Amino acid sequence: MSSTIFGPVIQHAFVVRDMDAALKYWVEVMGVGPFYRVDKARYREALYRNEPSLPQYSVAIAYWGESQIELVAPTSDTPSIYNEFLEDGHDGLLHHMCVTVENMADFRRSIDAANFETLAEIALMPEGHILYLRGRGQSWPLIEVGEFSSSLYEFFAQVKTASGGWDGRDPVRIV
Repeated sequence: MSSTIFGPVIQHAFVVRDMDAALKYWVEVMGVGPFYRVDKARYREALYRNEPSLPQYSVAIAYWGESQIELVAPTSDTPSIYNEFLEDGHDGLLHHMCVTVENMADFRRSIDAANFETLAEIALMPEGHILYLRGRGQSWPLIEVGEFSSSLYEFFAQVKTASGGWDGRDPVRIV
């Protein structure tokens, strides 16, 4: 079944306090990997609840079959949707599901603003854009809408290929 508003979900993301412990769980218990880890995620600018915010966080991604698994760990107390989630007591739980769009401006015009609240926006480097939406009446998980560059899709493909024949060695790879 497909959503009539969003495209297919490409990612399930979990926000965690301790990236090392989360990676250990996902690799050793769930058997997912290898994870590609970025300890200082970079972006051009960000808004959190319509205010400028520069969250600092680490991120790691791997594939479980066709689904990308993302782990996000805030590394500062800067207000963000990640810290809000942890403050709500949801360490390690599903934070968002990601869908992609080809044109963010067209997508924004297509959704009913009465049904969705934009909690955060991130302008990616070197290009691309992410929105974090909350549906009316929902607290968590959020919907992440991503307009990604071709280079980011190429990176996703490399990570997915690595997971296909992964033998358990080199479970966390620093990017």
